[in-house]
Amino acid sequence: MKNNGYPPALIHRLKTKLTNRKNALKQNCTQQQQQQQQQQQQETTTAWNKWVTFTYFSPLVRKISKLFRQTDLKIAFCTTNTIQQQLTAKQTHDDPSGIYELKCKTCNKVYVGQLGRAIGFRFKEHMRYIRSNNSTSAYAAHILHNGHEYGTKEDTLKLLKKCQKGKHMDCWLALYMQTFHQKKVLINKQQMGDANPLFEIAKTLHST
Repeated sequence: MKNNGYPPALIHRLKTKLTNRKNALKQNCTQQQQQQQQQQQQETTTAWNKWVTFTYFSPLVRKISKLFRQTDLKIAFCTTNTIQQQLTAKQTHDDPSGIYELKCKTCNKVYVGQLGRAIGFRFKEHMRYIRSNNSTSAYAAHILHNGHEYGTKEDTLKLLKKCQKGKHMDCWLALYMQTFHQKKVLINKQQMGDANPLFEIAKTLHST
C-alpha cells in the first residue's frame, strides 16, 4: 500500500483495525473454549453426584449413613412422619398399627405379630379364636394346647413399634421376633431358625 502511494495515516488505521479484529476473534475463541471446559466439568460432577435416601426413624440411621461418607454417593434423609401421612392415617394415637406383643399370663412368654390396621382389631380376633377353640393363630394355639390363662387387652397387649404396613413393618417384625427368641421368651409356635446377622449389627450400633 505504501508503494502504491497510500497515505501512512490510512495504512496505520487499517493495520490497527485488522489487529483489533484479530485479537477480538482470538479472545472469543478463548472464551468459548473456557465455557466448554466448564460445562464438561459440571456434567462430570453431576454424573458422579448420585443421591441415595435413608428413611430417618432413629439416630441409628445416621450411624449407618456414615459408612458412605468416603464414597461418591450423596446422602439425603426423609421421614415417615409427613403431614400427608398424618392427615391420611386411619389409626388413632390410642390404637395405632404396627408391631405388637401378646403375653401369656401363665408362662409370661410372648407372641409377636403385626397389623396394618389398629392392633385392637387383631386382639379381638385372637380372643375370638380362643373362645371358639380355634387354634388358627399361634397365640390362640399356645393358650388352648397348654391350658394357659389369657388376660384383658390392658394387661396382655403391648405396642412394640408403631409403623405402617409394608417392607418396613416386616423388617421390624423379624427384628423383634429374633430379639425375643434370643431371650427365650418367644412362644414355641413362633420359634425361629438361624439369626439374621444384620439385626445383630444393628443392635450393636444402636448400643454404641
